[in-house]
Amino acid sequence: MMSSKSVHYLELEEIPIHFDSINKVEGAFFDLYNFQMFTVHRGNTDVKAKGLREEDNFKMTIPPKGPVLSIKFSGGDQKILSIQRKKTHVEFVNVFASHNQEVVLPVKSPGGSEVVSFHWLFKNEFLILILTTGVEIYQFIAHRLQFRYLKGYSINVAWAQYFPDELTLLVCAKSSNIIYPFLFRKGISPPVIRLPKFEVDIPTVRGLKPQLPEQDVSLARLYKAVYVCVVRNGSQGQQDAEVLLYHLIPDGAAKMMHVLVMHCSGRFMISVVDSIVVVHHQVSKTSMIFDIAFGGEKKGSLYRHYPVLAPLPIAPCTLTLHPSTTSSGKPTSPSQQPQTLHPEMYSSKWVPFPPRVIVDAQYGVMWWIKLKLNAVRSMLPSKDGAVDFLLLRRDGREVILNICRESLEPGQQYPLNIVSSIFDRMNLACKLANSTTNNQDQLPFKPDRLVIDQKQVYTKVFVPFIDRKDLPYKFLVATVMEYIRSLHKLHIPVEHFLYELVINLLIENKCFYQLHQFLQYHVISDSRPLACLLLSRELVYPPAQQLALDMFKRLSDSDSDIIDILLSSGQLLTALRFVKSVGKVDTVSARQFLEAAANEGDKMLFNAVYKFFEERNVRLRKSAEFPHGEDCKQYEHLYRKWFGSQD
Repeated sequence: MMSSKSVHYLELEEIPIHFDSINKVEGAFFDLYNFQMFTVHRGNTDVKAKGLREEDNFKMTIPPKGPVLSIKFSGGDQKILSIQRKKTHVEFVNVFASHNQEVVLPVKSPGGSEVVSFHWLFKNEFLILILTTGVEIYQFIAHRLQFRYLKGYSINVAWAQYFPDELTLLVCAKSSNIIYPFLFRKGISPPVIRLPKFEVDIPTVRGLKPQLPEQDVSLARLYKAVYVCVVRNGSQGQQDAEVLLYHLIPDGAAKMMHVLVMHCSGRFMISVVDSIVVVHHQVSKTSMIFDIAFGGEKKGSLYRHYPVLAPLPIAPCTLTLHPSTTSSGKPTSPSQQPQTLHPEMYSSKWVPFPPRVIVDAQYGVMWWIKLKLNAVRSMLPSKDGAVDFLLLRRDGREVILNICRESLEPGQQYPLNIVSSIFDRMNLACKLANSTTNNQDQLPFKPDRLVIDQKQVYTKVFVPFIDRKDLPYKFLVATVMEYIRSLHKLHIPVEHFLYELVINLLIENKCFYQLHQFLQYHVISDSRPLACLLLSRELVYPPAQQLALDMFKRLSDSDSDIIDILLSSGQLLTALRFVKSVGKVDTVSARQFLEAAANEGDKMLFNAVYKFFEERNVRLRKSAEFPHGEDCKQYEHLYRKWFGSQD
């Protein structure tokens, strides 16, 4: 059963930028490039800029030259304030200079051309000027406060949108559904690539050529690919709206690849959260989420996608509005107190900005759209389907690990076939991340998946249950073995600590026959750490020593390891027997054995070891004495001290 907290899979995360509401100012302008909100006050002379960082907050006074149509800063250390007051030119002012330097960039194009918008490029190196007659690129010479014309493109412009994160400009021609894309790149002169224009498939209106509305177009980065998103409202024969995704590529024409099917019509807004397309429907006050890598059906060259989950409203939020303050920071009225309210969701005052910003001009607040992964996971019908979805999410790791922990939790345990399917999906993601060929998806893109490695599964999933008395150890062993089986299936080397966990669980629960079976049939792979572990459990299970020695023998170049382990555990006679069994009596170090025997303090043991090597000396050199190179003088003295001189 879902908790009351899980009835929403989207929420609003407040952005710490607060500005005066639209009914208290002359104008409000959001600059996505610098992430600053500008508000213009009192006769269009007082300006406030609010950003995420303290150094991006400014208060300034500009000359009273008329209403402000647009205002923004350039990037870079030398910030230039750019202001558009008239449709025929843009003003640029160095407001941080000792005296305000100002330059005006007039429209040069003939025929009554007007400024549609302007955008800084590469901090303050270039300026993009969009006119009703085309697009112009200027180089900005900062120390002179001068502009140099570089390139122009003639287009009869209806509207234009610039997306600074993608360095992409979309221009729509008047009385048409044709989009002209431009990409901006450093290292070329001029720094612009004009891509082939493309026609958007929208229904005609009474046989007339349609005008593509600006509010129906956005840009989205989905799994490293860039798409132009177009809302296509239904015609008379088709009532439901769709979102068309045109893949924008730098070396060819954009092509429609995906269609997002919505069973409703009306006004929509689009956000993008972690490669998820979020479509907000303002009439029903609900939102839908689409994932082009999750499900979908192919029809011809198109992929048709339906919402991942049923439409639901964004989780309600609470706002605390603080009273207005003077320039010194004091409340304008001593009686004013902070006000708590619940803002209207899906308000007509909401303005979306890519990829996931919502501005509410009525209250002077901004939010990020946030996906509630735990809620999505609880609403998806299958556990393995939820893991597929979460592996594609940037913050999905902890949610997936929580699913794995649930699979072991008494009272919530999943059937082993479900657990197996989950592990297969997780390990396939690891396999693909380390593979040069990623062709598992029949899709025109290769989405990155989260990598949840063996150490994370071991520490976050298995270890918390080791000492749980309410969990049958057999189920824990079976789950760990399912994980190991999945790794084997995908040819991923298994880390030794997983085998150690299985061995410890079996020995502690006296499942010795099963342990022998796992080792005999190589369900548990041989390794030095596992052989050492078996040796360490000899006191609990004496046959473990022989199991360890057998494992060491199967490993190449491990004789010295076996000798070291036996000596360190005081098993000198066993070590001598091993030396004989592998034919290394003539080469093994006598000092190593004599030192270990002396440390034991057992005279009879020391005598047995000493005699063993004394016999070797006689056989190899016809003398009982140890050669100088073996550095055994102190042990010869010790022998004489304990047992007297040799005959």
